Amino acid sequence: MGDPVTRAAQALVLTALGGIALRVSWTDEYARYVNEWMRWPLFASGLLLVGLAATAALGPMADDEEEHTTTRFAWLLLLPVLVAFVVQPPALGAYVAERNANDLDASAYTDVAVAPLPEGEVSDLPVASFVARAATDEGSSLVDRDVRLTGFVTVDDGGSWYVTRLSIACCAADAAAFRVRVDGAEAPPEEQWIEVTGTWVEGTGVGSGRGETPALAAADVVTIEPPQRPYE
Repeated sequence: MGDPVTRAAQALVLTALGGIALRVSWTDEYARYVNEWMRWPLFASGLLLVGLAATAALGPMADDEEEHTTTRFAWLLLLPVLVAFVVQPPALGAYVAERNANDLDASAYTDVAVAPLPEGEVSDLPVASFVARAATDEGSSLVDRDVRLTGFVTVDDGGSWYVTRLSIACCAADAAAFRVRVDGAEAPPEEQWIEVTGTWVEGTGVGSGRGETPALAAADVVTIEPPQRPYE
């Protein structure tokens, strides 16, 4: 009799896990954990789990007493799943960024690091791309160019503040942090999302791109709401 009851408990757990996968992938919540291309594989995984749950639920039922005992144990297994339904962790932020900022080769996170920027207009750049451009060709592609960077605020122990962004190749577990020091403007609160417009401070961030920090002379800083997709 134990086997049919175990199958029912398995169906309960699989249904809950599948439900979380479907909810996360159907909404923009998935962007807190994985890259954009993983949305539909995650959705398919949720459907598969629900399908497996339906399969596990088929079969003869056990007597009420034994089923009741096993189901209570199954509820204990479901506690982490229920927490995931109620508590939605935010995207990674300043705590992670301050520990490995600009610690990776930024050129791996931009399509073309040295493509020329247009004159006479503001160019929107990923923070990783700005870091890569400063480290490449002594920053020649950034000279006398207005750029706009979007990210969240981080602050170091010396009082300098940065526009920071996390990049992911697959999921939040492999997140790499890139930051640009902002000069000439008062720092918004830490973790606040901003758009900062300005020009590169020549000579900053030049080098290998690992651990180097370029600077931006700010002309304008605007606070914004966190984007639906927080990672570059």
